[in-house]
Amino acid sequence: MRQPHRVRVGLSAFIVGGVLSVASFYAGVRWERGAGLLPADKGDDSAKIIMATPMLDAIFQNTPGQSEGYALGIPKNYAWCSGSYKAVVKPPRDFTAVTGKGQVYPKEGARAYSTRAGITIANAKTYIHLSTTREWVLVQDQATDEIAGGYFVADFSPKAAEPMRLGAQPDRRVVIGAPPAGYYDLFWLTKRGTYTAGSVDGVYVQMDMRTNDPNMKFVADVGADWYLDANVGAGPDMANVSGAGLSNWVELSTQWSTLRFYSWSTTQLQADPPPPLDDSLVETKQTITRRRANTSSSCRSAS
Repeated sequence: MRQPHRVRVGLSAFIVGGVLSVASFYAGVRWERGAGLLPADKGDDSAKIIMATPMLDAIFQNTPGQSEGYALGIPKNYAWCSGSYKAVVKPPRDFTAVTGKGQVYPKEGARAYSTRAGITIANAKTYIHLSTTREWVLVQDQATDEIAGGYFVADFSPKAAEPMRLGAQPDRRVVIGAPPAGYYDLFWLTKRGTYTAGSVDGVYVQMDMRTNDPNMKFVADVGADWYLDANVGAGPDMANVSGAGLSNWVELSTQWSTLRFYSWSTTQLQADPPPPLDDSLVETKQTITRRRANTSSSCRSAS
């Protein structure tokens, strides 16, 4: 079973979170105070941020400091503790495979939960950008691929992972069980996307998630891992896998939310967007509501 990528702040992860194009971003963003469309705890005074396009939402989800909450139990000096980080923008020269992945943690500061209701995942997709042809190519799609995963120890102490409760639905959606206390959900598309070594310079991942109980308080993120090939395991010291990075934490609710990750800089993404973020290809215009966390992150840099 694959292990999560564990890059810490003090290591050589290139934390180059997307630099916002201020004019284009704020032209499509509206800020409000008070109660929003997403559920909030009593007394919540966080800002409601309304995005006009999927592109602006993707930028928000990949800009450091814009998480909607924080994960309970994660080591405070891990690079992705507070949210978005970029690690390996393009795969190592000899790598030929990639997989999109997601994580679900209990929300830090929320009340303890007791439920067998799960989290539903839909429309998971992974795109790679070919440096040779300058095209985005869909290499993983939940419509034709399976999702697998497990419950892993939240603080990465040396305990074995546990099998995940997972139910495939007739419409290709998948319901994963809420993690037991002290664990988190890690899941991925099982059939890795493949490409010719040296031909790829970026990856984009998106998937839809929602909880199945309004009392569940969870945060989730998505990202991608580069692999040496389509079938190899992680290998000793994770030699066969290289994490591309992860998005900010998004607070889940019973309403669908699309989570998005890109390994590129924001400037690159805006100049050459993947199909789900290309305004000329998005048929239905939509507004997307996010709520930035109203508490400071307790994450810290590695000493």
